[in-house]
Amino acid sequence: MCEYCIQHGAGKKWYLAAQNYARELARSEERESFIHDFFKNYRRNYNRNVRKMDIAGRLPFVRDYAMKKFDSYFNYKHSGQVISLEDAVSICTIPGRVSVIDCPCKKYLLGENEKKCILFGTTAEIVDNIPEFSPVQDMGAEDVAELLKDLDEAGQVHTVWTFKTPYIGALCNCNRSDCLLFHLKERYNSKNIIKKGHEVAYVDVEVCDGCGICQDNCQFNAVDLQQGKATVNKRCHGCGVCRSFCPVEAIHLLPKIEV
Repeated sequence: MCEYCIQHGAGKKWYLAAQNYARELARSEERESFIHDFFKNYRRNYNRNVRKMDIAGRLPFVRDYAMKKFDSYFNYKHSGQVISLEDAVSICTIPGRVSVIDCPCKKYLLGENEKKCILFGTTAEIVDNIPEFSPVQDMGAEDVAELLKDLDEAGQVHTVWTFKTPYIGALCNCNRSDCLLFHLKERYNSKNIIKKGHEVAYVDVEVCDGCGICQDNCQFNAVDLQQGKATVNKRCHGCGVCRSFCPVEAIHLLPKIEV
């Protein structure tokens, strides 16, 4: 279990705890204004953060301090963690309202619209009042599950996101090419922007035929080919994208404690 599970999940998966989606939590600690600013000004905020970090990166005496502040922001204000498809589907049965909007990241980076950013409860209510994303599209449990399955098969990584931890307001489904946070994670080598999940990929070498499709589609460069077989390295985040693409079903997700 991760630190969030201990602090916010009573020792179990913290993102499956109903209290972390509660309206009362969302309405406290000025989260509403934080959420509104996050979505309304996401372009400006992203550019500002990149500009600050790039400047700090050129000044060795402030680089370490800046990275600590950077990681702290994503740890306590907007923290993301990789989850499996199964957990993503389960999560969407917890909040009273589940909605989907065009992905802000893909809109900004590629200039394309795709409804794959899932919002919960109060977050959906707030974003529904932002013209760029309004109206949000409400979805039932079966429709959300089908959408998540389609996104999983398309190689999208499922991540839960907080708006002032531990309130969970969104479930994102992105990849390296269209996700602002993926870009930041790789650009600054941060561990806190997108945390590893609770599972890890396991390859059944008796079944694996060494086709390399899993390696081509892994979003974290976590698959190697050795002696004609796929192997999973320490960069694995437990997203399960490799599992979705394996044509012979040789890859499984297992809890880290079992690996």
